[in-house]
Amino acid sequence: MKNLLGLVFLSLLLSGNAYAATKYTYLSCKAIIKKNDSKDAAFSSNNDHLKIGSNNSHYFYKFKDNKKKSKVWIYHQGTFVESDWKSMKPKEYTRNGVKWDKINKKEHSYTFADMAQSEGSILTTGFVIQKINNEYFNTTTFTWNKNGQNQIDLAMDQKCSVVDKKDLKLFLKNGVQY
Repeated sequence: MKNLLGLVFLSLLLSGNAYAATKYTYLSCKAIIKKNDSKDAAFSSNNDHLKIGSNNSHYFYKFKDNKKKSKVWIYHQGTFVESDWKSMKPKEYTRNGVKWDKINKKEHSYTFADMAQSEGSILTTGFVIQKINNEYFNTTTFTWNKNGQNQIDLAMDQKCSVVDKKDLKLFLKNGVQY
């Protein structure tokens, strides 16, 4: 009887663990400019690396795709203002991961927004990951309003590649080579 009870307990314990662990999803996403309505000359589409359709940086994501409030780690190679971003190594955008701000189960989308305010200036960065037909898409936005005036207004859209943990580590160490 003890053996049977022990066997039942062990099988329940092991079967519960099979469903408990959700694997991480690792994404590699080019940042392709879809919209640039920036008014400040330094960020306008007159700059080659800020023109519509240009690839001006690269983002990497690590998160659990379980439609719950899980953490996300965001890394970026270059920033939208640097024309030589391809020679840079990726940096961590979110320290130690952050929780998604919003998860829309119906649309299978995850959202994180970051905002900084200082003396009449508001800088907002937004990240959205959406899964459509088992493919991931990323939208990244940057806005900067200074004293009510639009300085930066950028949106980047891209289809992401799912990568494994080993490849993500290599990308974070060396950057994406174009």
